Amino acid sequence: MFEGHFPGRPIVPGSLLIDLVVAAWEDSGGDPVSFLPSVKFHRPVAPGDALVLHFTPTAPGTGVRFTCLREETLVCSGLLAPQTP
Repeated sequence: MFEGHFPGRPIVPGSLLIDLVVAAWEDSGGDPVSFLPSVKFHRPVAPGDALVLHFTPTAPGTGVRFTCLREETLVCSGLLAPQTP
């Protein structure tokens, strides 16, 4: 998967980062996610980088904000929206 992202300087594709964020949220007992109303990629992530996720609930039923850090550097952030009942 890293071959095309990018030859000579591989990075983790954004879609894979988002899959990991959603899986971490749901695996931690968070409500299932139906969509992501906002996502921002701030810095590239290289294969093997250690990342730390932080989740912050918003108003009930509106979602949860997330940040993804490599050491102290913000690499991506956004909002996860729960499935509607």
